[in-house]
Amino acid sequence: MDDQIKTSSISRENENQLLSEERALLRRKRFWAITMLVIAIFFTMIYATLKNPFINTFSKIGNYYSYRGLYIFWAVVISFCFHVSTLLLFDLTDYTRKWGHLALALASFFLIITAIIPSVKEELFFLHVVHKWTTFFFVMSLLTAIHPYFVWLARRIPRLKKLLRNWQLVILLTCMGSLLIQGQTGIFELLFFLGTGTLLIYLCWVLFTEKIEKLENND
Repeated sequence: MDDQIKTSSISRENENQLLSEERALLRRKRFWAITMLVIAIFFTMIYATLKNPFINTFSKIGNYYSYRGLYIFWAVVISFCFHVSTLLLFDLTDYTRKWGHLALALASFFLIITAIIPSVKEELFFLHVVHKWTTFFFVMSLLTAIHPYFVWLARRIPRLKKLLRNWQLVILLTCMGSLLIQGQTGIFELLFFLGTGTLLIYLCWVLFTEKIEKLENND
């Protein structure tokens, strides 16, 4: 009888240890996911305001001024931060659709390629056209990666449905409003990255925190 009690106690201690380690891992993942998204947002704000964003697109800042190296570095940092933090969300929520992961990888690839390809219309018209297409493919790939995920997440967690729908609608309306009123400017791009980034930050905080609290209640 004593042996059974002792075995049960050891088993319980091991279980508590595993739960504690899992909580610690989730906290670290939450910290890095949110930190990377905050870095992406602040870096984007700094880069976008190096020149007047109401006139200059991100591409113009990088190609028509002396910020080409910084433009490429920005693209690499943004790609890495968005890619890794979104993958952490996918892993947390057990989102295993291969197309979502592939589209996310393509978005990172196209953003970096867009920054690397020079876009000086007057001198390199062909590369300027290629640059425009890679920009388009970046946006489409990113939307293909995260929008179906948001739809899937809303079905799995119904209370998030209205928030996800409204937040995406705000991003769409503000970006399209800027595009229609001002044309293609840095403001349009800035609104897109800020809106998407803040939504991902919110989801990282809420979903990771809920998972941690659930494990604490099982302790």
